[in-house]
Amino acid sequence: MPLECSVLGKDIAITETTVPVISPYWRLKRNGHWALLCRYEQEQVRYSMLSPKMGATLALMDGRLTLRHLSMIAQYAFDLESQEVSQGFVTDVIMAANREDDAVVSMTPELEPYVKRIDPFEFAVKASKWKAQERPAVPLALNLMFSNDCHTNCSYCFAKGHCVPESKLLSTERWKELLREAKSLGIEQVSLSGGDPLFRKDALKLIEELIDLEMLFTLSTKCYITEEIADRLVSIGMTQPVNQYVREIQLNMDPNEPTADNLAGSPGYYHRAVHSIRNLLKRGFNVRVKAVVTALTVRHIYDWVEELQDMGVRQISVAAYNRSLDGKNESLFLSKKDRASIIDQCRRARIDFPEIDLRTIGCEPVQDRVAVQRRLAEPVTALPCEDSEIHEKIRHWREGDHSFGAQSSMTITPDGKVMLYDTVPHDEALFVGDVSTNSILEVWNSEPLLNYPFPKTEQFKGAVCYDCKNLAKCHSKAGYCFRDAYFHSGSVLVPPAQCPMVQGETAL
Repeated sequence: MPLECSVLGKDIAITETTVPVISPYWRLKRNGHWALLCRYEQEQVRYSMLSPKMGATLALMDGRLTLRHLSMIAQYAFDLESQEVSQGFVTDVIMAANREDDAVVSMTPELEPYVKRIDPFEFAVKASKWKAQERPAVPLALNLMFSNDCHTNCSYCFAKGHCVPESKLLSTERWKELLREAKSLGIEQVSLSGGDPLFRKDALKLIEELIDLEMLFTLSTKCYITEEIADRLVSIGMTQPVNQYVREIQLNMDPNEPTADNLAGSPGYYHRAVHSIRNLLKRGFNVRVKAVVTALTVRHIYDWVEELQDMGVRQISVAAYNRSLDGKNESLFLSKKDRASIIDQCRRARIDFPEIDLRTIGCEPVQDRVAVQRRLAEPVTALPCEDSEIHEKIRHWREGDHSFGAQSSMTITPDGKVMLYDTVPHDEALFVGDVSTNSILEVWNSEPLLNYPFPKTEQFKGAVCYDCKNLAKCHSKAGYCFRDAYFHSGSVLVPPAQCPMVQGETAL
């Protein structure tokens, strides 16, 4: 069950006797000279950049001090003129942290086991050093591909045809070394991608290492989970909690048995998936079942959800098929009518089966750009006596893509090659390093990785980007251009399809 967290300034008022604490669903981290507020969850990492003053103040919020006591410390530490001014400052810090992130909550006995207490002096950073840092000093998360192989041959899979010979795979011991290095760098969350993580022969040893290191991850698979495999997963700790979470196993299957078997390229797949689900539920696993919905399966969603509900599944995800690197499989693409049908069937399912956590991914209409621009245009209020350069840098980050471009995480492929995304083929032109011979940190700070998201203008000769006056702004704000360009044309040195220059627009 989720922890009950009352967000300060939203759910309850902030008073002198309030005892603030960083929510167990957030982590305050020192990253180089920066303080970052990072979401702690099994999904993709989200985070906010903090000023040195804000980071140091939040570090004091460990559930033991009232707002009044925090104000006394802040008054002394930041040389504020009065207790009243200091209390306003601490309140402003809480409100800033909760503006979008809901990160500071009211302390309760229930939260005590999950509070992470840190040394506030770790966040005492000189402003000059903070301003000199341009990117995270270490990655915030890793995407790990233990294998690109799979027991199925799904029509919509983007990893097809990129399998690595067994002789070139990273060894078990090398993977373990990398996982330990990641933990030493402060990385708590990893994603397991591929291929199917369980296809690799030593997969359970690697998963056991992740569990021993108290890493948070979701195990996504189409592997047939026999009773023996399920028992082994129990024995290595997959059903045991890490902080407030029990790690999730996501079984991927498509609606409608004959169609699902055809899409998976594996006769009997649907039947095996049903048995896998039952084997996991019987042993108390935290199970989620996910479907990638195509035009061939869209009409079966409601019936599929009902079938899973009858089996005892309580967590389901429905993702729209969106990927296509080469324009093939057009018969799988969803029309607007299909997407509307997905939304309608899921709406009815939520009404009829309220006990199910039913999520949709990529099914809704594109977010209203005007609303997004309006939100980003809202001023970011500076804290009292805040350095103007620091405030401007945070504002610039907030109005950008919120992820420092492609430089918040990296993907390690089965043979140790490093890419910036897992949603691109394993083309040598996309590699930015190799952890078979280098450490994670060495690759993170290498020139190929640093330069890759921001190619030099001369590299675009022959493309519209070469003459674009907004190229630098595009790179700093869009951040994902090279990936989208590759999807569209097979090259990173051309504009993506949505580029305003390509569309004949005059402004970014």
